[in-house]
Amino acid sequence: MIGHRVRQIGLYGALAFLSATFTDLSVLGPTAVYWSLLVARFGILAWGLWLARVGRAKEVPDVRRVATALLGFELSIMVLFLLVVLAYGGSADYHSITALALIFAGYAYVPVLRREAMWVGGAFTVLFALVVWTSLHFDAKYVNIALVLFGFANVAGWQIAVSLSRGMRLAWLDRRRLEQQAQAAQQARQRAEQSEENLEHLFDASPMPLVLVRVADSRVLRYNAAAKVLFDPHDHSHGDVFTTDFYENPAQRLQLLERLQAEGTVRQAEVRLKTVGGQGVDALLSMRPLRFAGEDCIVTGMVEISAQKHLEQQLRALAHTDPLTGLQNRRGFFAMVEHALRTRPAGQPGPCIMLIDLDHFKQINDRYGHPVGDEILVEFAQVVLSLLREGDVFARMGGEEFCILLAHTRASQALEVAERVREFVAAHPFQTSAGVVRLSLSLGIAGCDAPVRSIDRVLSMADQAMYRAKQGGRNRTELYCD
Repeated sequence: MIGHRVRQIGLYGALAFLSATFTDLSVLGPTAVYWSLLVARFGILAWGLWLARVGRAKEVPDVRRVATALLGFELSIMVLFLLVVLAYGGSADYHSITALALIFAGYAYVPVLRREAMWVGGAFTVLFALVVWTSLHFDAKYVNIALVLFGFANVAGWQIAVSLSRGMRLAWLDRRRLEQQAQAAQQARQRAEQSEENLEHLFDASPMPLVLVRVADSRVLRYNAAAKVLFDPHDHSHGDVFTTDFYENPAQRLQLLERLQAEGTVRQAEVRLKTVGGQGVDALLSMRPLRFAGEDCIVTGMVEISAQKHLEQQLRALAHTDPLTGLQNRRGFFAMVEHALRTRPAGQPGPCIMLIDLDHFKQINDRYGHPVGDEILVEFAQVVLSLLREGDVFARMGGEEFCILLAHTRASQALEVAERVREFVAAHPFQTSAGVVRLSLSLGIAGCDAPVRSIDRVLSMADQAMYRAKQGGRNRTELYCD
């Protein structure tokens, strides 16, 4: 299991990091710095390929050596990233997204084989903060947001790493225990001519949920107390029980049976199950065939991982959410746009993109202060959300710039939505700690009646339309459609 993780990290991590050399070339050009970074990236590729080769072995020959190499690989990637940041320069906002991704990846995907690995994320955060402070552009708002995001990334990441490390060890112990119990059951059946009594004892003695299923009709022949607590704690099931009742996706069960037939065993497969009451359960599942009472059967052991999966979902949601307004952030918005383009019915128009800029918002910040500006942004987000239709996606792209995705919308409809938003905001008194503040908006709409193929093209058109709205005196809407 560890070898598989090491192989994936070494191979995919190195290839992903090497692919960034195209960005180096576009930013730095064929300079001495670029060639130095290219050599370093190829060095990391060689390191990653070595880890991938070591991870292919059925048994890791020297775990401590691999652990040291994996730690060095992780550190080298983070150090080279800091050198790339110094070489690129520019705004801290741009580099912070990649830095957060590296922190989450380090905690969530790199197995903790040495204690020192738990401190890599914190050390990297400190070094990145020094680089930002000494070499990059940033403002006060960035500092506040960065403290929250990087602090959460390290605290939550630490918890994830501890949970995953404990889960991996428990899963390994459970797998070993399951194998030992299966071997003991086989020996007991051979000594006692496939004695049911010995198998029942094995099931009852196991703290892990175990289920014995007959292959012919998928009927559950035996299950222990731990399995009953997991799937039917209130004793709602009566009569025969079949495994087909406990898979949320029946296709997953068929895939597992095919793997079992092809490989002879299934180890630590992640599946989505459901209890007798219909509640979803995430589990790591191991399966092994055996003969019981003269029939072909399957013994299945499970480790519940619902809490871990829930935490992973929360982290993914956080990565796509603006922490101030609760709207989609730039990354989340682009993901929603890509989904809208993929799922758009053939021949349908759109989607429309609407860019919104709060007029003279810098003057509001200068006059009342950034805390009041943040109050206005939060209230503005709630006001606009109340005016949008179901299915519209509202996002904060950064600063006082917002964006709305209007799926399957024509130009006339988009213009109506934009004018409704603009007029309502212009008439709305924004209540702040400094008193009532008035706002106006400049809006640009693009990508309406013709099917959209490039989101970059539509955003560029919307930006041009918004610029025309500003040049035309602000507090207005401009439409730009091919």
